[in-house]
Amino acid sequence: MDEQNAVFMIERLYIKDASFESPNAPKSFLMSEAPTVDVGLNTATAPVEGADDLMEVVLTVTVNAKSGEHTYFAIEVQQAGLFRMQHIPEEHLPVLLGVHCPTILFPYAREAVADMVGRGGFQPLHLHPVNFEALYQQAQTEQQHMTQ
Repeated sequence: MDEQNAVFMIERLYIKDASFESPNAPKSFLMSEAPTVDVGLNTATAPVEGADDLMEVVLTVTVNAKSGEHTYFAIEVQQAGLFRMQHIPEEHLPVLLGVHCPTILFPYAREAVADMVGRGGFQPLHLHPVNFEALYQQAQTEQQHMTQ
């Protein structure tokens, strides 16, 4: 493969799925305790059928705000992107798909979460930046330990 002709390009960014639930509203607006906020991240990749050089990467962000048994809100956002990858050496694909693509997608997912929380009537929630390279390295290390 000719690395000088390598192409890595964003074709499209889009929300694939999004949901917001506030099961205890309006009671949750009257609660005085601060909720515990749990954030989960997951990345899935798949080639686009009929297009050899397109990959879909979906970053799923889940946010649950609870106080005890009471849920303030629950959010799931699937921020997706189509990425054109041509002449990329096979050994570079895992890092592109596991680090660079989620890094590109995260600010859009973060914005969608903040918007939904505000539209749901709650104080703005701005997720902290995520170091996807560190998460990738951690996953690689865990996978190596499991195979030993």
